[in-house]
Order: sequence, then structure tokens, then C-alpha cells
Amino acid sequence: MAVLTAQGISSLAIELLTRTLVLPMTASRIPGAEFSGSNGDTITVRVPQPSTARTQSSPGATITYDDVDEVPVDVSLSHLYHAKLVSDQELSLDLADFGRQITRVQVAAVATGAENQMATVMNGLPADLTIDADGGNIDAIVLQAREMLGRAEAPLDGRYLAVSPEVATFILALDEVSRVDASGDTNALRNAIIARWRGFNVVESTGLDAGKAAAYHRSGFAFANRVPVVPRGVTSSATAQSGGVGMRQIFQYVPDKLSDASVISTFAGAAVVTDAESGETTPRVVVMDTAES
Repeated sequence: MAVLTAQGISSLAIELLTRTLVLPMTASRIPGAEFSGSNGDTITVRVPQPSTARTQSSPGATITYDDVDEVPVDVSLSHLYHAKLVSDQELSLDLADFGRQITRVQVAAVATGAENQMATVMNGLPADLTIDADGGNIDAIVLQAREMLGRAEAPLDGRYLAVSPEVATFILALDEVSRVDASGDTNALRNAIIARWRGFNVVESTGLDAGKAAAYHRSGFAFANRVPVVPRGVTSSATAQSGGVGMRQIFQYVPDKLSDASVISTFAGAAVVTDAESGETTPRVVVMDTAES
């Protein structure tokens, strides 16, 4: 086995990030650099609200001035990590491929934790529409969600339908669904887009509760990520980034344990965009849940 360095296995981390992260790719992204200085681990995102044009009653008539409103959305970051002590025995006698046996597990754990930041937000939202227990009305429900987004003036571009595996089964069973795996679009497959249907990119996530789904424009959710800085004195360190989501890996020998410490971590957080006054969920998110049988 070759000498281990964080830099030498960062390409594997990028590959795994691309294949693991789903939901964060569908949300509005907050630049990680904004989480610094006085902001700390929380930042307020200002979301502009639509306004309405007025008509001048007659030439030269006095016009009306309106405010431009913004909705403040607070997003807090959590430090997600996976740490593994690799003993001298493991390193010398047991491990055949460090990237496959150690890094693969660590990256998947942290990436899943990052995605769960957004999944937890989605799972906490009350359902607006109910899907039949057998999925028989899934087409009608998704069309209704599409109509609700249209009435809310959500842009046609950037609409997603995030579904649990159970709802994905309902959708993929329909004859009219255009499946990505039948289109030859391998890039979409890597990003877990399983279908393009009713104006939505359909993404499947095991992070969603069983029978749950959400139709939304990417502006309905905010996701933030920042790669931790490289600590002083660390033996080896590297970062991997894909699709705007990054992680850091560090190696450090722990002499009192006769082991190498491999630690992968990232800062991540998510929030739903809500109305500033009412606190209601943005009309650019429609949540669906399956009725109990």
C-alpha cells in the first residue's frame, strides 16, 4: 500500500460527494465565506419579496412610492465529522486499500450528515397535500402542487420534486414518466435525478421520511456549507469539493495510541424560507405526505 496522504485520496472524496449528496444541490446556496467574523455560525439571508407595478392615473399625476421588502432567514451551521483511529496493526497488516476501506466510509457518513441538515428541515414541515396510501392519486397531487407553485409565481426553471423511496416507486410506475436512466444522461444519474416529470426534476432521497415528498423552487430552501480551515501543526491535510459542497480531511499521528487519526469534517446547515410576518412556509414549497393505510 502506498504512503498515505490526505492529498492522495482527495479525488476519491470528490467522487463520493458527487454520488452521495442530493438535496443540498436543489437549494439556494449561501457562500461559505459569509460565515466569518461577527456572523459566527449563523447568518441571516435576505430574500427579496415580489412587488406589484402601479399605473399612473393621468399624465403628470402624483405617483405612489412603495417599500421593497425582504424576508430574513437565519441559517446556522453544525460541525459534522467522522473520526477514525487507524492502528499500526490495521495499517501494517489489515488494510489493502485505505481509500476504499476507510475514506469511503468517512466521506459517506459526513455527506449524509450534511444532506440530513436539509432533510430534517423538510421532514419537519406539515403536509399541504395527501397522497393516497397506494399512490393512486400521485399524478393528480403533483399536478395540484405544480399549480400551487405557479399561482405563487415560482419560476419554472429550478423546480424540484424531492421524494422518499416509497413515493419514487409510485412515480416510476407511471407509464408517462420520463426516466433519466432511460435517457442516457449519466450526469443526472450521478446527481440522483431519477425523472423529469410535470415540470420537475425528481430527486430521490432516503433522508426523507417514509411516504414524504416536497415540490419546491430552489429559492424555497437555503443551504450553507463551509470547509473547515486547515489546523496549524497537522501532519497532512486536503480538501475535496464537488457541486459546491466541500469537506476537509486531516491526518495526525497519535503516539499514545500508536495510531493515525483520520478525520473528515464539514460545516453545513439548512433552513426553509418563511414569510417574515406570519412565519408561514414560503409558497414556493408544497409538502406532500402519504395517507396511512
